[in-house]
Amino acid sequence: MGKVGIIGLGIMGSAYAKNLIKGGVSVEGADPLPEARERLAGMGGVAHQAAGEWLADCDLVITSLISPAILHEITETLVRVLKPGQVVMETGTFALADKMAAHDALVAAGLRPLDCPVSGTGAQAAVADLVMMASGDSEAIAHAKPYLSHITKKVIEAGPYGMGSRLKYIANHAVVLHNTAAAETLAYADALGMDRQMVYDMLSSGAGQSKMSDLRMPLMISGQYEPPTASLKMFRKDVTVIGDDIRRLGLSMPLFEAATERYETAFSSVPNTYDAAAVFEAYRTKPRE
Repeated sequence: MGKVGIIGLGIMGSAYAKNLIKGGVSVEGADPLPEARERLAGMGGVAHQAAGEWLADCDLVITSLISPAILHEITETLVRVLKPGQVVMETGTFALADKMAAHDALVAAGLRPLDCPVSGTGAQAAVADLVMMASGDSEAIAHAKPYLSHITKKVIEAGPYGMGSRLKYIANHAVVLHNTAAAETLAYADALGMDRQMVYDMLSSGAGQSKMSDLRMPLMISGQYEPPTASLKMFRKDVTVIGDDIRRLGLSMPLFEAATERYETAFSSVPNTYDAAAVFEAYRTKPRE
């Protein structure tokens, strides 16, 4: 196999790198944080402090970025350093306007951009248990697929560029509701004096089971929110993107509004480095026993 360049070596980008390297793919990556670069080097990859001309030798470029401002900055660099025809796969969650601005700039430079957000936590990414929602040119998706087999369990081809982000909004909308439902259910169980592990075992095998309850209720039970599978800082960005889109469409979404209110309490009361499961702290009325 060829070489993949990854820009952004946080929770998700590092997981992509680890699984690609495990699959025999050469990986080079960039991140401003020394610890992220050291992590990649320890996996057997080649680390850089910033995106640069080294990306021109990559068969696929993956971006895993934290903000629209960084997306804009990296897009400007890619336009300058990449060769016409290279495929750029953007995996983050951003507003459609930001995604389309990146798309237009890359296409104007003769590049082939893909909008490919993923559904899954950092823990799932670590074991390639992700669903990717790939959108854009079908030939570019076909070019990327041999590499995607190492980092995902399923790739949904969503259609034209931007449709992947629309699918991701739906996925994240559901995650927000399920996380908050798990927190509220556990708070109710506490009020009833129930054993938390018993409640979790029942929910995991009963009619009330959900993927997010399975993944995040154990973190709520233990209160161990670090290291995060998805940090509150990242989750706040995602919640904001979905909320803005719902308002753009003029929709009434009372469940999402109630869940967002609980998350706002968590955002303001616990460290933003905590896992998104920390929404449970918005329900706590007495010290954990």
